[in-house]
Amino acid sequence: MTTFEDTFFEQLSYACSEAKQAYGQYIGMSQARLQLLTSLSQQSEISHAALQQRLALDGATVTRLVKQFEAEGIVSRRLDPQDNRYTLVTLTPSGQQIVAGLKETHAAFQLRLLEGIPREELETTLRTLQRLRANLRDAQAEEKA
Repeated sequence: MTTFEDTFFEQLSYACSEAKQAYGQYIGMSQARLQLLTSLSQQSEISHAALQQRLALDGATVTRLVKQFEAEGIVSRRLDPQDNRYTLVTLTPSGQQIVAGLKETHAAFQLRLLEGIPREELETTLRTLQRLRANLRDAQAEEKA
């Protein structure tokens, strides 16, 4: 017999997964490409190694994505002048324009997903998710202790 809790977590998981997939289709970009661009927009310049760690992707995937973006004129790369073992990546002006467009598209997508849901329900859901995340952090802290 399926419990309420089972149903809750199943629906939460499906909602997250489907939203990510739908957004990727909406903008025509994979989640990994989107995450890489978002990370680059938050840093003026970042190393491949830092991108790899931040995105939790293997080095080969980060290198492949960066090379694709470089070929498209979205990013530029250069050797780190302080340690030439590292490659630094930054958004080009074209890449910055793409990220700005993605932010506008993201806002429109969010509005579309939330359409027809009363504000009170959204506020309740937000409080529930915040509490859920706090419980997760507490559980993780207890496991480490």
